[in-house]
Amino acid sequence: AVVSTQSTGLRTAKIRPACLQVESHPHLPNLELLEYCKREDITFVAYSPLTSPGRRPGQASILENELVREIAERHNASPAQILIRYQIDKGNGVIVKSVTPSRITENLAVTDFSLSPGEVSQLSAISDSLPSGYEKRCCKWDRFHNHPRYPFED
Repeated sequence: AVVSTQSTGLRTAKIRPACLQVESHPHLPNLELLEYCKREDITFVAYSPLTSPGRRPGQASILENELVREIAERHNASPAQILIRYQIDKGNGVIVKSVTPSRITENLAVTDFSLSPGEVSQLSAISDSLPSGYEKRCCKWDRFHNHPRYPFED
């Protein structure tokens, strides 16, 4: 549904979009939409790459995920740095929110290592192991539910 909505928007746009901001993290990698953006030469920009720890009750923190922590240990990096690098190594732009100076500095220190293609694939597969009915999206768009181009399935 999301890709078909984007296709409609692209066909009807008067100005071709240069980028598309999308919630993206290992719980919600949006791989089909990423491939669409690559085919259409649209930059995929990931927001909420660390999810939003503590924002949604019952939602597991991706920063605490065992695989994310293992990869972080291998690279001598923090889980947040791994999740940011995950987006970069997929060729995506990344928007990370923080107001804490030490975290801002840490979030920028991701240029001295890369993830292997296997690690990127492993991180992308985390979403496949989530229980049925698990709310993968950390940013809710319910207020737009009645919009004719609302792309998310309930």
